[in-house]
Amino acid sequence: MRGRSRRLVAAAFPRLLPRALLFVLLVFSPACQQPPAGKSPGAAVRPEDRQRSEQLAQRGQRFLTDGLQDQAAKILEEARSLDPASAPAGLALARAYRLQSRFAAARTVLEEILSAPAIEAADREGARESLVEVLLEAGDLESAEKAIQPRLEEGTPSAATRRLAGVVAYRKGDLPASISHLKEAIRLAPEDAQARAALGLALLQAGSLEEAARTLEEAVRLDPDSQAAVINLAKAYQRMGRGEEAAKVLERFRSLYDSKSVSQKLGPLRAKGMQAYNAGRLDEALGSFREVLRLAPRDPQALAQEGSVLLAMQRLDEAQASLEQSLSILPNNDFALTELARVHALRNDLPTAIELLQRATRANPAAAQPHYFLAGIYLAQGRRQDFLREKEVYQRLQRASPGDSLMPLPDGGTP
Repeated sequence: MRGRSRRLVAAAFPRLLPRALLFVLLVFSPACQQPPAGKSPGAAVRPEDRQRSEQLAQRGQRFLTDGLQDQAAKILEEARSLDPASAPAGLALARAYRLQSRFAAARTVLEEILSAPAIEAADREGARESLVEVLLEAGDLESAEKAIQPRLEEGTPSAATRRLAGVVAYRKGDLPASISHLKEAIRLAPEDAQARAALGLALLQAGSLEEAARTLEEAVRLDPDSQAAVINLAKAYQRMGRGEEAAKVLERFRSLYDSKSVSQKLGPLRAKGMQAYNAGRLDEALGSFREVLRLAPRDPQALAQEGSVLLAMQRLDEAQASLEQSLSILPNNDFALTELARVHALRNDLPTAIELLQRATRANPAAAQPHYFLAGIYLAQGRRQDFLREKEVYQRLQRASPGDSLMPLPDGGTP
């Protein structure tokens, strides 16, 4: 795809820019890079490997935010293989596995974190709470109860621990213990919508309808998108004989359910678009990203990805419109800023391109791509010192983030 894109654009703009700049602008497709295989988990961790692991963990987190669990899991597996002792990478990987319903794999990672001899107290706490969540979702109530016990026996269990203990007690049918734990969780964290939703359900089952309704109303106020809180509030209203209010809340639940159904479709569509883009099937990639936008018209990442595909197709006006719309929603999207800079550079508007790339570096100091393109522009302008500075920054960041690997920069002999 890279060679094809470079030939097409070079043919379309034969005199627009110096060859070195065209090389830099057109040879790289930032949205589609995949990390190489990592070293074995048993190898000694070098400082550079630890840094690379941190960069990959951040990338994996971004994929999780975008609903790309499969891609996130692959990148986080690489992050953990580079630094097996990294609790952040392990916790993120466990979350990716959990979202894939790979509960056994998530459990293994979390238990490995908990068995590590040198682990920060906060990471140990987070790992144990995540383990309880995984066990509850897997339906292993006995193991969940056993896993939460050490946290309860500590002097000051956290609000999250109390909430999980309340859920465990509810699943066991011990409503008094559940209500007690959940009320303590809310006392510790009054803004915890999950704890209020769980307490509302326990109170509903205990027959405390008025208190259940008040608790669930507050849960919905704190998290209007909580399906559990909304559906149980409707049940509370129904049991209280408040039929009209129950009907309104049920309609709200249906709307939330439909929205969640849409969001669940976005991840596979994004993945399909990225795979097509990697393979050079630009029409197919564009179709996938536009289907995402049909379902979620204001999705800033899908707009940026649409713009990136249009840029590769040389449809610069459309690419610019998509990228600018993405930035109007998410102004600090470093990927959209970088791609829009490429559009302006291909139009020979280098001052605007430089400004956008500098914004991208401020938005995401760990991103290598903006420095890569800045180096190419400075080389084309004959700004040798600026070129060398950006080349050095790019090479340092690229070594720290193998998922951002690019083609080698020109050597910058005589600009």
